[in-house]
Amino acid sequence: MQFSKIIIFASILIGVASMLWFFIAALVRERIPNVLKPMDGYIFDYARQFLPRGKGLGGSSQLNYMLQYEGFEGDFERWASEYYLKDWQWSTIKPYLQAAQAKPYERLDIPATYSKITYAFSQLHSEFVHKSWKYRAAQYNIKNGLRFNVLERFLQPAYLHNNLRIMTNTLAKQIVFVRDKNGKQNKVKFLKVSAKSENKPQDQTFLIEIRHELIISAGAYQTPQLLIISGLGDRANLEKFNVTSNAQLPNLPMVGQQLHDHLIIPLFVSIEQVGPTVNQRALLNPLTWLKYIFMGGGHLGNFGVLGFIDNTEGPISDHYSLTLFGVGAVDERAFMVISNFKRNDFRGLFPRYHNTSQEGFVINSACLQPLSRGTVKIDDLNIRKKPIIDPNYLNKAEDINCTIKAIRAAVEVITSNSFSKLGVQIHWPRLKGCVNYGPFENDFHSNQPSDDYLECIIRHVGLSSHHPAGTCAMGLNSTNSVVDSQFRVHDIKNLRIIDASVLPTPVSGNPNSIIVGMAVRGKHAFSKVLKLYENRSQES
Repeated sequence: MQFSKIIIFASILIGVASMLWFFIAALVRERIPNVLKPMDGYIFDYARQFLPRGKGLGGSSQLNYMLQYEGFEGDFERWASEYYLKDWQWSTIKPYLQAAQAKPYERLDIPATYSKITYAFSQLHSEFVHKSWKYRAAQYNIKNGLRFNVLERFLQPAYLHNNLRIMTNTLAKQIVFVRDKNGKQNKVKFLKVSAKSENKPQDQTFLIEIRHELIISAGAYQTPQLLIISGLGDRANLEKFNVTSNAQLPNLPMVGQQLHDHLIIPLFVSIEQVGPTVNQRALLNPLTWLKYIFMGGGHLGNFGVLGFIDNTEGPISDHYSLTLFGVGAVDERAFMVISNFKRNDFRGLFPRYHNTSQEGFVINSACLQPLSRGTVKIDDLNIRKKPIIDPNYLNKAEDINCTIKAIRAAVEVITSNSFSKLGVQIHWPRLKGCVNYGPFENDFHSNQPSDDYLECIIRHVGLSSHHPAGTCAMGLNSTNSVVDSQFRVHDIKNLRIIDASVLPTPVSGNPNSIIVGMAVRGKHAFSKVLKLYENRSQES
């Protein structure tokens, strides 16, 4: 009897507690801070990716992976035919690219004998003879163990030219246009530049007169921002910002449009072999340091990328690339800063993050010709304000399908006879947002997870390759492009853009290396260009 009373009393207490809980929860819900009324006009910022820009001498070559890539013939032939860019046929462009390539003593080639991983990579061709894959060992713009970039290769040799002037800690603020003497065409008259001053709290602004031509090379993000602020862009959008510029400037609706980039999916693979990968054990090994100090080689002399496999057969929507990244232990803090990952996602991707001596590698899968297009816009006329960058990754279903094919191709490589000898194990990411799709226990044995699971991890841990392009695309006229085949801005007499923003569609590799090759015809060409302008200045 006493026990029954206790049960009844406990039930009453539980019931009262439950009612109190729901009542308190309702009060808390009503007091949620920052509640917004549904209405138009809100603007929100978000983090999709870490998108750095190379603001320094040498541009993005100061912070890229230093990988040399000549380009893919099919890209140029497609531009020539689909966009009527006859000047960009492979036969026309190839000599420029070859002339701009580093000499053998100016670069670092990763040989098959570099490690057990590169040796396994070199054996793949004989194992996959039925595939149309193209294999490329990594080539770095590294000389004697140090970064050998645009600054060292092209700019420094021209330092002694008396017509070369360099301004640091300055920012191109606005392009000022006027009509020519005949009143028929616009041309650049001044470049407004701002500089930081140690003695003054405000920027110092001044004008640089442009006598012949202005060449802009501010990248796929900053170039469209500068053009829009200067009054070049979609006229309807410019009116919203009350851009004060010559009303007769051409309408260029494609400025800031057609942004595209390569999205990569990293997959971590552990191995049972000891010694071939970059980890704490390897980096602290005295022999590693001696090899770097005296020979400029070894693990400290490169970025860890060992080779590439490209599939460029069939429809361009099926073109993909695999990158072999010989790093076994990934530093959590460093990678999260670069990738902007959440901690749980990082640890799901690299489950052995705590093991600094782990042996293994990362294989990156990417769709080479993504169809999704993003935008670069502004919400402020101040050039020092960050532009609004929307990469719009994975907007097209074809990009998802292509990337899934790339991941499954990566599985073929990892589970091949060549790599199986290393004792490989694929660590399929366990992500909180993907638990309904996998990975399930069988996925670690069959290595064939579902498409739904692969799409989920693509959307959760996809990373930018930092290959943005297309925001000032090249073409025939101002309705579908910004510049012509000679980099000249449509309807502007003396303005050219030479950077990756002009590429009309993705390029199978690093677009910056393509532009450098096209714009500079080898080591001595830069001097010739300077001499040409020096002569023109004397004539004028």
